[in-house]
Amino acid sequence: MEDVVVKIEKKLPKLKDAIMIAGFPGIGFVGKICVDQLVEDLKPVKFATVYSPFFPPQIIVNFDGTVRVPQNEIYYWKNKAGKHDLILATGDFQGVTGDSQYKISEAIIEVAKNANVRRVYTLGGLGTGAIPKKPKIFGAATSKALIEELKKQHIEFRPGGGIFGAAGLITGMCVLNKIDGVCLMGETQGEFLDAKASEAVLKLIAQILEIKINFEAFGKKVAETEKNINEIKKMIEEQKKQFEQATQKHEYSNAPPLTYIQ
Repeated sequence: MEDVVVKIEKKLPKLKDAIMIAGFPGIGFVGKICVDQLVEDLKPVKFATVYSPFFPPQIIVNFDGTVRVPQNEIYYWKNKAGKHDLILATGDFQGVTGDSQYKISEAIIEVAKNANVRRVYTLGGLGTGAIPKKPKIFGAATSKALIEELKKQHIEFRPGGGIFGAAGLITGMCVLNKIDGVCLMGETQGEFLDAKASEAVLKLIAQILEIKINFEAFGKKVAETEKNINEIKKMIEEQKKQFEQATQKHEYSNAPPLTYIQ
């Protein structure tokens, strides 16, 4: 197998001012959850599948017991009511090595170029290690003009740092290919599936692109996340309490014995 194989399964129709939204498994699974929800609600047409030996060496077992190899999937959606048609990219995994991240991201960008995509939004999570009450949205973009445009959406742009994985690389490759690129990241603790952070990102992208999402159904996922978050909070508080008790006990046992001055 070649490093990256893009299998085109349907002819791509002429798209109207197309925008790509890409989200893959990563921190908090934020990007993956967002694009999966878009696929579920918008019912787009899958037109391409990406295969690569750089995906983890395993198979996916379907619900009916059949199997398939890991893959990324690319869809198109004709937006009859709005300004922009969409290309949606998501999948089972990201590449497992640094060079594979570049090669797979490059293949995604090539699909965007062939579809005459004018802007790419990559979605992901920004792990802080803390559990936010109301997740913020952080961003990075390929130009100052884009940043000024998106600041109106209450996106926080922080100077410096880095963005790892597909969300960062695809945005970076937009620079090389002269495509507008934006990375949107939902604030998340980072160690569990975070539907709450995903909802924040999804609401923002729906607002920017003026598309309708069934947030009532998505709310059930958010409620489940909040339940998990509360359970994790209790576990963290209990572990912290046990640690403090153990530390105090250790300090007490190592303290020098009391003596009397005569």
